[in-house]
Amino acid sequence: MRSQLYMFASGLFNQPTLARLHMLRGLLAQLTQAKPAEAPWGDTLVALETKLDYDEEMEAEYSRLFILAFPSQPVQPFGSYWLENDQRLFGESTLEIKNMMAEHGIEVADNTGLLPDHLVSELEFMAYLAGLDETTHQTQQKLLEQHLALWTPQFTEALRAANPAYHYRLAADFLDQLITWDMQNLFHILAHDEQANITATSYGESKNS
Repeated sequence: MRSQLYMFASGLFNQPTLARLHMLRGLLAQLTQAKPAEAPWGDTLVALETKLDYDEEMEAEYSRLFILAFPSQPVQPFGSYWLENDQRLFGESTLEIKNMMAEHGIEVADNTGLLPDHLVSELEFMAYLAGLDETTHQTQQKLLEQHLALWTPQFTEALRAANPAYHYRLAADFLDQLITWDMQNLFHILAHDEQANITATSYGESKNS
């Protein structure tokens, strides 16, 4: 489910097209059925059910918020804008994400028009990692703690200040809820990994003694 949640979040902030919104509606249906009862993002998913139909106004709002607004209304979907002291795009934080992706054989395609630290790129990378085995848990932790959890709260605050369409208000809420929830979730996953390693080590030592 974590992988699907991040793919859904990525789609909410990608440029809207008929095909992408069709995919999002499919993901939303799966997530709504599978969500845990205590999931903090449950009500937001329900509210989004009627907001994922393509129209030209949605595309115009995407352009206003994320393309045409800079610099007068800095709703910038790039991590480096929020993490670098000079708000420089493609800074050291971008290169760090690019290197993390390269370690897993991933590269952002040139024809996407995205950078490695674009919100869509980072969320898709997280979705990819979440779909793999426990060997990626440390990378997931780094991506969350040193990147997404640091800059997305500033991004969503700026997004709300830009008086967005209701669809993007819900998208901001969902992103905040997902990151907060998964920080706690991943903490428990890593604790379980550590306990499993301790148990395995103890078993190996007792077997060899």
